[in-house]
Amino acid sequence: MASTDAPTTIEPSSAAVSPTDAPDLWFELPPGFMEFDLGEDPETSILRMADAADALFATATQEQKFRLVVSSQYILQMMIAAGAEHVSSCLLRMPGDELSQGTLCVIIERPETGPQSQDRQGAAKRTASQWRSMFPDADIGLVMLPYGISALCIRDQELQIPGELFGLADPIPTRVRQAQFCVPLKTGPGSALFVFTTEDNKHWSEYLDVLSGIMKSVSTKEPHRGHGPVVDGSAAAETEKPA
Repeated sequence: MASTDAPTTIEPSSAAVSPTDAPDLWFELPPGFMEFDLGEDPETSILRMADAADALFATATQEQKFRLVVSSQYILQMMIAAGAEHVSSCLLRMPGDELSQGTLCVIIERPETGPQSQDRQGAAKRTASQWRSMFPDADIGLVMLPYGISALCIRDQELQIPGELFGLADPIPTRVRQAQFCVPLKTGPGSALFVFTTEDNKHWSEYLDVLSGIMKSVSTKEPHRGHGPVVDGSAAAETEKPA
């Protein structure tokens, strides 16, 4: 599993996702993931992310840290605008001692009207069918998680990152690979959409191992686990908290 090769700077932590006070589901983040405060002022967030990058990823180059902070902040704001209830970024050490970056987003989607229960298998099949129409070149299917059935879509996407973020006049084109898991909720109608995005297609198989671990941890019950000491004293361990 790729997270074994990741910088062990923080202990695995838990996150809850819900638009209300009662979480719809919980999931666990492996080492190397840093969760964002979605209510934080963007300027404050950038400064805090820069400090965290220096502390958590001491072996990364300044260019890698800069790109991590800028691209993560850009994606963060896009995801907040889309209604994200959890966003975290990772910088993992892959085989060959290469550092690799990715971003995880979770959105709870609920219908405004409809029955209070749902056919979860039917909902997942309908989502997969819709994705096949929307993304004909994507890899789409159904997977069974411990939590239940989920639709899965893996596709490549072209993005234009504003050049001014890097002090440039023109936008910077980038090609990302994205995995989307649409998990029908057990707590009522609607679904949880997990979206993982990375520019690193080279290590996609390692990321699939990381995502597999995250998705297998999805549960309606809050995990109860202790947090061990921080390696190299680089950062405080994350605590369990709802998003």
